[in-house]
Amino acid sequence: MNSFRYAERVRERARRGFPTARSPPCVVFLRGRRRRCVKVRAVTSESLSVWSNRDFRLVLGGGFVNNVGDWLLAVALPAFVYIETGSGRATAAIVVIELLVAIVWGPYGGSLVDRWDLRRTVILTNVLQAICLVPLLAVTADRVWPAFIVAGVQGLLREVNDPASFALVPRIVPAEQLTAANAANAAGGSLARLIGSPIGGLAVAAGGLPLVVIVDGATFLAVAVATWLVRTPTPSLHDDTSADEGVGVRSGWRRIRQHPRLVGYLTVQTMASWTFAMFPVLFIAFVIDVLRGDEATVGLIRGMAAFGGLTASYLVGRRAKNVDPTLLMMWGYTGLGLVAFVFVNVSSVSTSLWLFLGLFALSGLPNMTSQVGAVGAAQRLCPPELLGRFQGLASATGAVGAIGGSVLVGLLISHDNVKVLLNVQAGLYVMCGLATLLLVVRRGDSTPSITT
Repeated sequence: MNSFRYAERVRERARRGFPTARSPPCVVFLRGRRRRCVKVRAVTSESLSVWSNRDFRLVLGGGFVNNVGDWLLAVALPAFVYIETGSGRATAAIVVIELLVAIVWGPYGGSLVDRWDLRRTVILTNVLQAICLVPLLAVTADRVWPAFIVAGVQGLLREVNDPASFALVPRIVPAEQLTAANAANAAGGSLARLIGSPIGGLAVAAGGLPLVVIVDGATFLAVAVATWLVRTPTPSLHDDTSADEGVGVRSGWRRIRQHPRLVGYLTVQTMASWTFAMFPVLFIAFVIDVLRGDEATVGLIRGMAAFGGLTASYLVGRRAKNVDPTLLMMWGYTGLGLVAFVFVNVSSVSTSLWLFLGLFALSGLPNMTSQVGAVGAAQRLCPPELLGRFQGLASATGAVGAIGGSVLVGLLISHDNVKVLLNVQAGLYVMCGLATLLLVVRRGDSTPSITT
C-alpha cells in the first residue's frame, strides 16, 4: 500500500474512533534515487485536533449560519412590527409567544429528538423553518397577526432543532475533544450575534420583510445542506422507538430525577436564566441614568462582551480542554459575578467610557467560560439517549426563569435603585457559582460519561 495512503487511512480510522493497528516503524519514501526512512507516529483520537474532524467542521459551520439566521430574525421581526404599528404590546407579544412555546413545547420537542435520527431531524426542521417564513410576506401595518403565527411556529420548530443540534455534537466528536468543540461553537455563537443582529436591522431597513425572508430562508437551507453532508450515523439510541413509555416526557423526567447532578444542573441553569433576564433593562437604565450615555453608548458597551467571549473561547479550547466542565461552569458564574460587582460600583469613582468598555469586554471571559462549561457539563452528565429530553426540559425551565427575571425587574426598577438591583444581580451570579459547587460538582451519582 502507498505510504501516504496508509498514514491517511490510520488517521481516518482514529478520527472515527476505531482501534488502529500499530504503525510501521519505518516508511520508505523514494525521491529520485535516494531512499529516506521516516518513522510514522501512531495516530489516536487524542492526538488529533477537533478541527481535523470533517463532520464537526460541517456541524460547526451549519450552527454558525443557523445562529446568524436566528439573530437576524430576532432583531428584524420585532423591529418591523414596532416600526409599522408603533405598538410596544404587539412587539412584546412576539417575545412572549416564543417564551411560552419554549415552556409548553420544549420537553415534548426534546422527546421527539430522542426518538428520531439526529441528522435527519436537523435537516427537516431547517427546511420547515425556511418554508414557514413565507407568511411574513403578508404582514402589514394593519395585518400583524401572520407575524405572531410565524413566531409561534418558528418557536415550535426551534424547540426540536436546538436539542437535536445539541445532541449531535457528542455523537460526532470524541469525548476528550468535547470541550474544544464546545469552545469553538461558543465562539461561533458570538460571531453570529455580531453579524446576525446588524444584518437583521439592515435587511428591514433596505427591503422590509421580503428581504428578511430571503436572507433568513437561505441560512436555514444552508444548514440543511451542511448537515446532509455529515457522514457519521446518528440514529436513535433507543431499541424500541415505538414504546412511548421508553422515550416519553414523563419517563424522561423520571430518569433525570434518578441523577441528582442533572437535577442540580437544571436548578443552577434556571437561576442563571433568571439572573441573565434581569440584565438587559438594568443595563440600559444604568448606562442612561448613571453613565449619562445614549442609545449608541448602550450598543457600543454591550458589543464589547463579544471580544472577551472570543478570547475565552480560544483560551478554554486550547488551555482548559481537559478541565472538568462543571468546574468551568462554577468558576465562570463566580467570575461573572465579581466582574459585574466591579462594573457597577466603579461608577462611584469614574464614569469614563473607556473604563466601562474594558470592564464589559472583561465580563465576556467568565460569561463564555460559564456557557462552555454548562454545555460540556450537560453532555458529560446526561446519558446520550436522554440528551434530547434533557435539553428540552432545560429550555422550558430556562424560559420560566427568564420570564420571572423580566417580570421582577419590571416591577422593581426605578431611577433611584438601578445600582442596587445590579448589585443584587451580581450576587445572584455568585450564588449560581456556589450552587454549581454544591449541587453539581460535589454531588455524585452513577451517571455514565459520554463516550464515543
